[in-house]
Amino acid sequence: MSRTEAVLTVCVALTPERLRSVREEQWRADLRDGPSLGISQSSLLVGALCSSTIARFHELVHRGNQVLSHFTRGKNMKLALSMFGVAVVVIGGTAVGINAAKPKTDYAAVAESKTIMGYEGWWNSTPADGSGKDLPQETVAVNTTTGQIVDAFNRAKNAAHQVTSISDVHFDVVPDPTWPAKSVVIIDTATGKVIDSFTVDEKGRPILPRP
Repeated sequence: MSRTEAVLTVCVALTPERLRSVREEQWRADLRDGPSLGISQSSLLVGALCSSTIARFHELVHRGNQVLSHFTRGKNMKLALSMFGVAVVVIGGTAVGINAAKPKTDYAAVAESKTIMGYEGWWNSTPADGSGKDLPQETVAVNTTTGQIVDAFNRAKNAAHQVTSISDVHFDVVPDPTWPAKSVVIIDTATGKVIDSFTVDEKGRPILPRP
């Protein structure tokens, strides 16, 4: 297995199952066409690694919040303990997988110069029962520093295993001075309301809260 295939395999494994086929197809197309546009495969792999890792992190946080909600109500201690065990196994397996597939290229150094596009969270997740009727049907992610849409999600297109491009969503952004600075806000296009937000660095990478 080549280094590229090894890293791509790790990226796919990290990606939530509902997005794997779409993301893998997109990444392979990028790796095929990127070099002709002056984008190196190394930088594309870095983006894929970052995107898949962030997606898995948000999925674990979302599931953890759900479990914690049940736990604090005293409903399901066994479920909480089992989910904790799964999280430990996933994180441990991820670390082993990345180390095993890690190419000699210094991807960390390349990552520092790249902007991350695309975010994952509860707003574009699919519940275990497959029903997303109580979740936003379409969202946009807006960088509060630039006021620009940097990501979009449409649940119908996702259900059809299609990637949502920013141009697919017709939404006029009206910057709000109350938005948090140096952040990305997630807006439900049906209501125009901010439903989530998180701090990002100058490259658009989420800044995870310190323990």
